[in-house]
Amino acid sequence: MSDHPGIEPLEETLYTSDSNVIHPVAILRSVLRNFWKSRELAWLLIVRETKQRYRQSRFGLLWILITPLLSTLIFALLLHKKILNIESTDIPYPIYVMLGTMLWQIFSESITTPLKSFNSFVPIMIKINMYREAPILSGLVQVLFLMAMQLVLTGMLLAFFHGISPSILLVPLLILPLILFGTAIGILLVPLGVLYKDVGEGTNVLLRIGFLVTPIAYPAPQEWPWSLLMTLNPVVPLLQGCRDWMAKGVMSDPFAYGMASGGALLLLMIALIFYHITIPVVLERLGA
Repeated sequence: MSDHPGIEPLEETLYTSDSNVIHPVAILRSVLRNFWKSRELAWLLIVRETKQRYRQSRFGLLWILITPLLSTLIFALLLHKKILNIESTDIPYPIYVMLGTMLWQIFSESITTPLKSFNSFVPIMIKINMYREAPILSGLVQVLFLMAMQLVLTGMLLAFFHGISPSILLVPLLILPLILFGTAIGILLVPLGVLYKDVGEGTNVLLRIGFLVTPIAYPAPQEWPWSLLMTLNPVVPLLQGCRDWMAKGVMSDPFAYGMASGGALLLLMIALIFYHITIPVVLERLGA
């Protein structure tokens, strides 16, 4: 065994005509084992990335809250000046926008973080036989850390301006499917994103469009065909369910939230299998 966490001695690889795809359960077990074995290495990556992210920053973790606050102020001002014509929301509009923007920021980070984390360790993974799941685990924990900071700061503002109930303690669990859904998308993008930088740029563009077609700063429209767009958007039930629970302590559509959560978990399992199969080939190509 190696003295360094997450790094294994070189193994002998046996190539056969059998495909790993026909054994998805075995692949998932292998991935979960590697997640556990790479926990120490992932922690080192998390510490390094966090220090780099907030180094030489006067505001530090407050940057996490600046985006939701600015979005709330801008949309509230536009509504006040009647530049925007938005129907009334079932909770105060500033709270509606702040919670929606905060949840979208967490979702966006969960999509972009796997590729960022993987890219930063490509040179190492090409040279040494480390656990390839370590960057993914590191990225996931970074998003969970972002969520925790967001909830603490947002919860303080929510308690001051709107009030909270004990049910808010369940919010971290309710946001988890939103994070898993974003992480699954991010993992699926890793193989192509490492080879083609356009994937990362295109993802950022699509996230900006996604912000506009998701009811973050406006209530979900009920008229066709816009209602169909909301129905087809898998982020909507997860985001609205979390926002409803944070503001009101109850979900308006728990069934849709449950179905979307199940879909997020299924997509994550598919993404992990895809990652496990494709990454050795990608690293081989990068190291050639």
